[in-house]
Amino acid sequence: MKRKLFLILILTTSAIFADAQDIHFTQYYTSPENLNPALTGFFNGTQRFTLQNKTQWSSVTTPYTTFSASYDMPVLKRYLHQDLFGGGIVINRDQAGDSKFGTTQASLSLSYIKSLSRFNNQFISLGIQAGAAQRTIDYTELVFDNQYDGNSFNPTLPNNEQFSKSNFVFFDLSAGAYWHYIRHHDLVFNGGVALYHINEPMQSLFNNADVRLDRKLLFHASTQLEPKRNVQILPGFLFMHQGTYNEFDVGALFKFIKIPNEVNYLALVLGLYTRMGDAFNFIAGLDYKEGSLGISYDVNTSNLVPASHNRGGLEISLSYIMSKNKKTYVKKIPCPIF
Repeated sequence: MKRKLFLILILTTSAIFADAQDIHFTQYYTSPENLNPALTGFFNGTQRFTLQNKTQWSSVTTPYTTFSASYDMPVLKRYLHQDLFGGGIVINRDQAGDSKFGTTQASLSLSYIKSLSRFNNQFISLGIQAGAAQRTIDYTELVFDNQYDGNSFNPTLPNNEQFSKSNFVFFDLSAGAYWHYIRHHDLVFNGGVALYHINEPMQSLFNNADVRLDRKLLFHASTQLEPKRNVQILPGFLFMHQGTYNEFDVGALFKFIKIPNEVNYLALVLGLYTRMGDAFNFIAGLDYKEGSLGISYDVNTSNLVPASHNRGGLEISLSYIMSKNKKTYVKKIPCPIF
């Protein structure tokens, strides 16, 4: 019991006293503007909408909740130069622990996508993202040692803490690059790198200019294979480094195409990923016409198991792409320009 209480205390106070990590999704590949600004507008269609929600650690403490919504589109195509510009917006909301320590962020993204081949099978994209965020905290939900009277906790006692502020706003700047190569109709490679929080915005609730949001360096890559008709395998990995923290996700999705025709496309998606040293991620999804629904669950395997009992987080994602031609919903090989 003491160990469980100790772990709960760590979770609920780490948002204030520890170096913060960014939000992260198990289905990171369905949240393009959170993954890499260079992915803005890089898809086969005219408009893209995404929604994502994750709830985690409900078995340990007050659930951590993360929500993201984004919209992006190609904004300018130059057929003569075989390139285009993409634009988009992403809104994130994250809330953690008993103190309701939360972040609300809105960012605009702009990308430049260039075809490297006259066959239009290889592309490079550069992107930049800028926005503003607000962090908030509710001190009234926290417990301090001054509120113990020697025998028990007494909530009527003052905490004797002098807090400078309960919220602040900061500007954030990020950038990324992405490469996409179609080797054959059943073999596609892609990969990217992104750097978030380039300006290292100040994060202190006590007006300490030395407390900054660490830059986050991110690498991601995936492959699309089609070993047999109507079956696709999509292996991928994600590596993130931020401050003293590293995260490495690796796994694969398996797509079973039930209806391959362009008008009523239907595919079942199953997948397994692992977040090294932290969790196994089980994924299921459904692609129907222009929409995709994904559900995942994280089975915790870290040192938090005595308190979590292996229960991690549930995540749901939804995306919708409006296609160039209403009669054509899905193409096996995405071509974002021609």
